[in-house]
Amino acid sequence: PQRNLSDEQVQFARTIQSSGNDLLNLINDILDLSKIEAGHIEVRPETVSLTRLAADLRQTFDPVAGERCLNFAIDIAEDCPPAITTDRQRLEQILKNLLSNAFKFTEQGGVTLRIARAGDRLSLAVADTGIGVSAEQHQAIFEAFRQADGAINRKYGGTGLGLSISRELARLLGGSIALESKPGKGSTFTVTI
Repeated sequence: PQRNLSDEQVQFARTIQSSGNDLLNLINDILDLSKIEAGHIEVRPETVSLTRLAADLRQTFDPVAGERCLNFAIDIAEDCPPAITTDRQRLEQILKNLLSNAFKFTEQGGVTLRIARAGDRLSLAVADTGIGVSAEQHQAIFEAFRQADGAINRKYGGTGLGLSISRELARLLGGSIALESKPGKGSTFTVTI
């Protein structure tokens, strides 16, 4: 606030803050995963309006889309119920992770969330036009600390825990996550609950 740091010192401070935030995210992800694996996460079902869920996600990700110059759409099929009963916090955690990944790995085109009926279940599909995932990596990216971009100096960052946590949370909600993807053709992660 006093503007008493040189440009170089400001850059160092930003690096320190960024590293601290990365470490905090890693710690939070590890704690989430350990709570899930220990069975210490309770599902708290409540009535969740799909329109409200979509509006909250739009509010969170519209700025990201604008900053990255990407399209972002949310499509709720007409035959969907107006509301479902599930743990809103856990469902949002899954969708926010999938949407964050979609934006992170997409440089042009866009990201779409499609909500539709799947028999007596609900399908929430996050599709992107990003880098895609090779068939050999489809299972591995759901394992803790594994990423499709597994090099030491990873271009995309992250802890490698988000998909593992999301898969376990989907199971807690009585559902699953499926992946359809090809390198260079984008990815679609579908949560069915």
